[in-house]
Amino acid sequence: MEMLRKLVFAVMTAILLTPGCIEMQTSNLESEDEDKPIPFELTFQSNTLDRSEDGGSEFNLKNELGNGPVMLLWIGSGCSGCHDWTDMIREKMESGELSDSNVTIVSVHRWGEFESQEDVMEVFGTSADSAHYTPWKIVLPTPETQAYDFDTGENTGSSIYSAYGNPGTPTLQVIAENGVLAWQSKTYWANETVFEEGFSFLQQQGIEA
Repeated sequence: MEMLRKLVFAVMTAILLTPGCIEMQTSNLESEDEDKPIPFELTFQSNTLDRSEDGGSEFNLKNELGNGPVMLLWIGSGCSGCHDWTDMIREKMESGELSDSNVTIVSVHRWGEFESQEDVMEVFGTSADSAHYTPWKIVLPTPETQAYDFDTGENTGSSIYSAYGNPGTPTLQVIAENGVLAWQSKTYWANETVFEEGFSFLQQQGIEA
């Protein structure tokens, strides 16, 4: 009987202590992930506004970079500077100024937790009804959309907001073909000189624009 009591005590002790050990090990792993540096070469995937202009319901930055550098325009539907930049870039496209460039323009909605897909569609989505129609791709990440290592595809553990520097709106970012954030501007109102600076930077780095 004494031996049975000792056996039961040993089993109960093991059961009580095991969860604490597992929790401690998990916590350490999470801490290691949080401390892991974000790589310079990044990519992400996100839903789009799913119009014909968006080329499908899913956007993959790495796939897009296979065609050349990408200029991200971070936008909000209520952001006047974003409207201004969108209108200027659209006018450049319509006039043919960008026809010889291999840089792809992509608008990235920054405020998914505050603005709905319907808000973005109303302001930017359609040529007939939107005041600031966007004839290029619009992607709709959320705070949960993750950034991935460009080379390995490994999840960095960071949202694309933090991975790309928590950009305000509007922000222009040029992403080189290897996934590196190569240039950035935070000029609020549209500025042709600043826009051309992004393209000039690519040429200075030997990247065809």
